[in-house]
Amino acid sequence: MGPEQPIPITSLEVSHMFDLENEVEIKTLVDLIDREAKVDACMQAYVEKQSKSYARVVQENLYDLIHNFDRIASKIQGKKAGADSIPFDEKISALARVQCEAYYKMGVLK
Repeated sequence: MGPEQPIPITSLEVSHMFDLENEVEIKTLVDLIDREAKVDACMQAYVEKQSKSYARVVQENLYDLIHNFDRIASKIQGKKAGADSIPFDEKISALARVQCEAYYKMGVLK
């Protein structure tokens, strides 16, 4: 058998474990800290690069595709979508989180 792979764990799961007063292995917490550091660095780089991008409409459409599919469906059906109150910076941060979490799970982040 090879070395044991770390189990991905979110901050919310850690909080839940402490709320239940379960024992948490130190290795799991170290993996969590490593994951957060890698994902945060990835997100900062993504936001920095994408904030300067000229593909703002594409980024907003991608955000809507992931987080607000009703807006995309309305556009496809030719209906006028309602006004969006979410700032562009929040959309970029959400897209960064999705991409960086996926990269981490694939083992691409160094």
